[in-house]
Amino acid sequence: MNGPWLWLLAQTSSGNPPLSKAEQLVGWFNSNPMMGRGIAIFTVVAMAAAAIAKLTGNLDKIIGFVNKYRPKKRELTTADRDRLRQDLIDVVLGQVVNRLENSLHHKVRLDLKRQEERERIGRRDLPTVEIEDSSAPLIRREINPFETPAAPTPVEATVATVSLLARDDINGRLLILGEPGAGKTNELLAVAKTLLQQAKASADAPIPVIFELSEWSGDSDKTFADWLCEQLQDKYRVPLEVAKDWIEHNQLWPLLDGLDELRRVENTENTTDEELDHQRQAKQIQCMRSINVFLDRHPATAAVVCCRRQEYKALEVQGEYLKRLNGAIYLQALDDEQIRTYFENSNRGPLWDTVKNQPKLLTLARSPLFLLMLLVAYQGQPIRSPDELLDLYIEKQLDDLNNQGAYPPGRAPTKAQTHHYLTWLATKLEQQEVTELLIEHLQPSWLDRERDQIFYRLSSGLSFGLSFGLIGGLLGGLLFGLVGGLLFGLSLGLLGRLDKVEPAENLFFSWQKASNSGLLFGLSLGLLFGLGSRLSFGLSFGLLFGLSFGLRTSEVEIDNKQFPNQGIKTSIKTGLFVGLSFGLLGGLLGGLLGGLDSRLSFGLSFGLLGGLSFGWGAVIQHGWLRFVLHRSGASPWDYNKFLEHAENHRFIQRVGGRYRFAHDLLRKRFAAGYQPRYP
Repeated sequence: MNGPWLWLLAQTSSGNPPLSKAEQLVGWFNSNPMMGRGIAIFTVVAMAAAAIAKLTGNLDKIIGFVNKYRPKKRELTTADRDRLRQDLIDVVLGQVVNRLENSLHHKVRLDLKRQEERERIGRRDLPTVEIEDSSAPLIRREINPFETPAAPTPVEATVATVSLLARDDINGRLLILGEPGAGKTNELLAVAKTLLQQAKASADAPIPVIFELSEWSGDSDKTFADWLCEQLQDKYRVPLEVAKDWIEHNQLWPLLDGLDELRRVENTENTTDEELDHQRQAKQIQCMRSINVFLDRHPATAAVVCCRRQEYKALEVQGEYLKRLNGAIYLQALDDEQIRTYFENSNRGPLWDTVKNQPKLLTLARSPLFLLMLLVAYQGQPIRSPDELLDLYIEKQLDDLNNQGAYPPGRAPTKAQTHHYLTWLATKLEQQEVTELLIEHLQPSWLDRERDQIFYRLSSGLSFGLSFGLIGGLLGGLLFGLVGGLLFGLSLGLLGRLDKVEPAENLFFSWQKASNSGLLFGLSLGLLFGLGSRLSFGLSFGLLFGLSFGLRTSEVEIDNKQFPNQGIKTSIKTGLFVGLSFGLLGGLLGGLLGGLDSRLSFGLSFGLLGGLSFGWGAVIQHGWLRFVLHRSGASPWDYNKFLEHAENHRFIQRVGGRYRFAHDLLRKRFAAGYQPRYP
């Protein structure tokens, strides 16, 4: 028999008073210094290896390998799932209400006229089926009700679109069609608001969530259900197992916006416009077929799809349509009476006399969005197309001094700068095939010039290198540490290991949770433990244990971006907590290996290493990226302030920490590279 039991037996047989467990453990380590140092060295090596694996991008592979053979994690309880459901409803409802209240269409108080167009959907390919009638020896045939196109039917103004979904013949599956600027997305938001309120009140109602079809991946290896699950995980951090369960049990109501926006394909110099149109249409067809297959496999799942009428009709010509939907409505253009009434209610009655005598202006005014822009920007200029009206609206908003206020007087970007920054942002959103911007999700791949990418890699690599050099200097000598750290940091940058900024959002620290009970309980425990051995050791352990109460993961937390750049700010707090935890543990290990100097060097080294690996590294990368973007002229330094400035001009709409252009047509116009006529 050896080890602590042999040491304890020797102490007991010597006639000394019984020792506490803490005294037994400390005494055994004191009598076996090699064992204590071995454990400390093993822990040091393991922590260093984990930190380096994290920084080099291999930690996920290691964790995946370990997870494969370790016991399965705790399964989500019914209470967890119920809380996820309710939290998701609250988050999506808040976003929908915010978007409705701040939309451009909200400024146009008009009741849009709608008509049903059942011929746009339905099972047109349904074959004639012979069915035996048990009451007679005759054979009757089932007739496809959509073979003969039905005449469009007006929808009563008193019947809301959401009420149509409840009809037995539609059963929650609806297509919303309209012209550009007609208010399709706004109509979808209004439907979503009511459905979310119903889901909040009833646990049996499915969860309506808006998905942007412009972000559909088109991956042939994944089903449409897989894409929906990935979207829920990426945007709201819904666990995949929960998302799949919702879909399988018809608890998700997909509201699919922007089928017509799914037109982005790889453009090369040798590709003709005709070939591009063909590729874009092929992508839309692929998506439409995926939706049909999804609805086939989930016959009890409801769905709503929005699309421009012209693009949808072009797909119909190819024999493609949403055959698994049960109803379709078309948002009609405004008529003369609606336009005249709107001008009069806005105290611009004479403008109607001008518009009604100009056919091109009148055509534009039949769109609610363009009607608002005419009201804001038209001063008698010749306008022949939607693009010209959008240009005029942009110039008018930039000139309007009432849209200032985000910056102190004299500090705001010039009109040319504002336009340039928005043009760059719109272009990048188009290239990334996303509709929203999260500041913390800016990536080095957004840098246009190769020299800017190299500058970013060198700068961030040197920053990491200096940090590693400090760590190495504390542990093994200043010269050795600086040289090794700089070489390691530069290799990370030059090899592209820092080309992705990943904020530490899945692990965060709550001071409120820690201070409410964790610190008091931990320090009390540490004091008791310290009385039995060393007070400093016990208090350090207690502090670390208490702070752990504030460490939280997002495994069962819906991601709610409540303020700008939330991910980076969370990373700062995460790095602070992990750095403090590593520092305390490093100090304790230093105490086992040496004296006060060892505690200090180990504590600082491991604190810095932990902070860099879990939060601060992303902060460094993000800071350098923002600097390089500003240095290249692509974006302002204070992006939060600029986006508030753009929001005042009604170019940008903010929902919590997410930003999007006030309308897709505005985003497209900025992305088109339009250059305003500034004096």
